[in-house]
Amino acid sequence: MKLGLALMCTAVLATACSSSSSPGGPAVADGGEAGVASEAGAIGDAGGDGGALADASSGDALADGASAESGGDAGDGAVACNVLANTAPQVTGAQVAENPPAMQGGTVVDGTYFLTNLTIYTGPEGPTGATGTSDTTIQITGNTIQVVTNGTPGTRTETFAGTGSTFTATDTCPDATVIQGAYTATSTSFVVQFPGGADDAGARTVEETFAKQ
Repeated sequence: MKLGLALMCTAVLATACSSSSSPGGPAVADGGEAGVASEAGAIGDAGGDGGALADASSGDALADGASAESGGDAGDGAVACNVLANTAPQVTGAQVAENPPAMQGGTVVDGTYFLTNLTIYTGPEGPTGATGTSDTTIQITGNTIQVVTNGTPGTRTETFAGTGSTFTATDTCPDATVIQGAYTATSTSFVVQFPGGADDAGARTVEETFAKQ
């Protein structure tokens, strides 16, 4: 998935400090600028080709019901984008035959987050059931999100630009992948949604929830 968090920025992609805001985007804690790239992930790791905000590339394995190889290291010959330790618990993804809920935007707060929920919304006529496992840790500092995950690549750095409830997450390492989606941020959580591809039942939306540690 990408905060893709791994958003995900990123994955789709944080301790609370004083917040500031910038025109045309949400406030970002600790003096970071909104509208510039955090799931998360990137922020994150999820089904389809997209994640986390955190790790879109591991999504194919999750969508197929396979468990991605555990990791957090760069892998053989891979670029290490950060030295963040992956201490997040393993999460089992779930396909839900519903449309995704609306995201609300909000202030993205600096700190370290664990992926705590991975849901793939498949639409009212879509499939249901478990869809693989993932573990992802992200660290948000201003408009930058560092990601470490059990997917491929194992580490990633991305920037997060938010406007209203939508975001654009752009990888700066190890490539320049761009993911767009929606998010909700509170003082204790960071939730990102992004396209997860399509099958015979229609389009899928990946949702990654990160809890602030």
